[in-house]
Amino acid sequence: MELQRPLAVVTSGVDGDVLRVLGSTHAEFSVPRLHELIPDRSIPGIRRSVERLTTQGIVERLSIGRVAAYRLNDDHLAAPAVRELADLKSAFLERLRRHVGAWPHPPVFGALFGSAARGEMRPDSDLDIILVRPDDAEDDVWARGLADLTRAASTWTGNDARIIDFATEEITDAATEPLLRSVLADGIAFTDDADWLRRTLRKKGSR
Repeated sequence: MELQRPLAVVTSGVDGDVLRVLGSTHAEFSVPRLHELIPDRSIPGIRRSVERLTTQGIVERLSIGRVAAYRLNDDHLAAPAVRELADLKSAFLERLRRHVGAWPHPPVFGALFGSAARGEMRPDSDLDIILVRPDDAEDDVWARGLADLTRAASTWTGNDARIIDFATEEITDAATEPLLRSVLADGIAFTDDADWLRRTLRKKGSR
């Protein structure tokens, strides 16, 4: 799947992109504004989509002055399902958080990074995940946890999960710095202490 286009799991057409935008907010949008948010779709295509979705009742058409605007109809039977699909990225991050949080020795830091975090996934993209191992984790238990999370994340999404794990002392190793800086730049933390990596690298820089 593509986390930035979650409704593509049920439709790869423009309707899915429009419903993703409308399902992620309670605001209303004109067709030009929708085009700004979905630039790879044409204005005529978006207009046909909102008209089709309005006919189905899942989208409401409003008149704001002389401008037509559209929003999700939350009274529609399908609205909860649309909103849930539109929020799949958050749901995935929450599953990651709960999964590793249940380990005997949870990671001190975990983040999604790479194309999944940047919103640039293709259907066959890998899921890049970084975990920092706590000092008291046992080798075999930690290894089983990594294998289990790899299988689970791949099953949840259909994408291959690629987990990079570090011991805490490796975080200050010069060889790991380029990767960790990229995680800071575009990664999305899913563990409770979301600022752990930034603090640790800041301390390293102040030495």
